[in-house]
Amino acid sequence: MEELKVYSIVEIVNTDSIRKKIIAYLDEVGIYLDLEYLAINDIHESGETYVALLVDGNRWISYPFIKRSFQYKGKTYADITTPYEYGGECAYHNDKELLYSFRQRFNQYCIEQNILTEFQRIDPFSILHFDDDDNAEYLKVKENVVIDLEQSEDNIFSNYHKNNRRDIRLAKRNLVKVKRNAPSKSVVNEFKELYYSTMDAKNTTDYYYFNEDYFKALSAISEDKMDVYTAHTEEGVLASAALVLKKNRIAHYHLSGTNRSYTKLCATNLMLHEMAIHLKKEGYSYFHLGGAASSQEGLYRFKSKFSNDRKDYYVCKRIFDTKVYDELNQQIIKDKELYNQTIDKGFFPLYRKLIEIT
Repeated sequence: MEELKVYSIVEIVNTDSIRKKIIAYLDEVGIYLDLEYLAINDIHESGETYVALLVDGNRWISYPFIKRSFQYKGKTYADITTPYEYGGECAYHNDKELLYSFRQRFNQYCIEQNILTEFQRIDPFSILHFDDDDNAEYLKVKENVVIDLEQSEDNIFSNYHKNNRRDIRLAKRNLVKVKRNAPSKSVVNEFKELYYSTMDAKNTTDYYYFNEDYFKALSAISEDKMDVYTAHTEEGVLASAALVLKKNRIAHYHLSGTNRSYTKLCATNLMLHEMAIHLKKEGYSYFHLGGAASSQEGLYRFKSKFSNDRKDYYVCKRIFDTKVYDELNQQIIKDKELYNQTIDKGFFPLYRKLIEIT
């Protein structure tokens, strides 16, 4: 078995030999672990993107992660998290033995690199092995909504909630026109403006305001990895739009925006339906609509109208240096004003709230 290798995304992109090696192992992964998308997503992240790789003959395991460094008492520490939106380890044929070997080596790497914590948002389509690591705490967050595209088109529609079927028919009567677009600068810019206005209306946190460079890079992504869907009114006004990321039989409802002046047209309902039908015709097996934050139960109810099928969504927490971790957390807990600003007391790692304002 080879040693654990860890490469930065910059090193991968700029070194042909490393890039070819990584691509060979990442060909079978989902879109959120895809090398091209990881390089784009790196623009959005506050830390640096890395890929850990362990190879044993024809078996392999890869793990992209974001490393965020900071100073504490004159020493450099870091924490790591998965790239937006889903991640986790990807093992050849879900090899449990290799996964265990990888986790032992990677945990040691984290200790040697002064990495305090690890937070994973795990791809709902992954096969989880809860006993791979005694240091891991797995938490089920949500049951994400999935449309099974292996069923017939008629069954896809008939399995929608009756109110959703009504709204799709209403959108058709309102002459809403849905179009599937290949990624391009103009169509991504059109989407971006609607997305920003949607985020403004929701008063969303900064993390979800993907910057201009991110959208510019997305406009140049390989056409087989992303579609841009638009829904226009009869007069040609953009009423709804969405980005769909896709690879290896699974498509993800990545980002979306809605013109609030036209919600009564039910354009998003029709757009999502036509997305599902297009993706089925392309040979995809699942259309992953995802879940929603606890503060967005209305969004979750809306997605739930499209399917009764669910995939469990888990996060995983690991702590590698309990002493320093507890010291940092105590600084927030003692600062009552800062602690009260942290609405979600389960935020992990809690000390990151302190780092973000210093």
